[in-house]
Amino acid sequence: MAVPDLEVAKPGWEAGALYDTFKTNAGIVSARVDRAADNTEAALKIKEIILQTGAKKVVAAPSPLVDSLLPDDLWAAGTGPALHRKDLRRHAPDAGVGISAFDLAIVETGTLVQDATNLDCRLVSTLPPVHVALVPTDRIVPTLQDALELYGRDPDGLPPYLAFISGPSRTADIERVLTIGVHGPSELYIIFIDRPGGETV
Repeated sequence: MAVPDLEVAKPGWEAGALYDTFKTNAGIVSARVDRAADNTEAALKIKEIILQTGAKKVVAAPSPLVDSLLPDDLWAAGTGPALHRKDLRRHAPDAGVGISAFDLAIVETGTLVQDATNLDCRLVSTLPPVHVALVPTDRIVPTLQDALELYGRDPDGLPPYLAFISGPSRTADIERVLTIGVHGPSELYIIFIDRPGGETV
């Protein structure tokens, strides 16, 4: 699934300032936010997260961005977990880490937005206990209204299933005590990439 060409940039939407505020707001809802200069640095950050978790199995929802960051030789044979990009309905339930790409990041709430029409995106972002979300840095927008306006530019092309993710899974259903990770991942890592694919800015 390709990230749609939403032509995000507007005057006053400086990626650096938006990133700093997004990181603060996402941190409030327990997301861990980092930034990579390019694909190479992002791939190393992904590998570091996976090794820290000790995951034996990793699932990734196919997309141009994910595929560019997870070449088959990311881990030398026998030194890393099994990486699955197909048959995710079978592999996601017992995977330790799920990886997927997102279309937008909303500053005001620290929220990620994704066209999750493809079931693979939902499987990797909800079933593994750790979710790694990838976002191009130039796709940070200030408000929810900005995000909806971008998608609404083409009403006929509006995705059937838009997912909004703010931090790891949380609930207060059990005696009104906030609990993390009951209905989804207990950890959310967000990696912004300044030059995905190596393009210049």
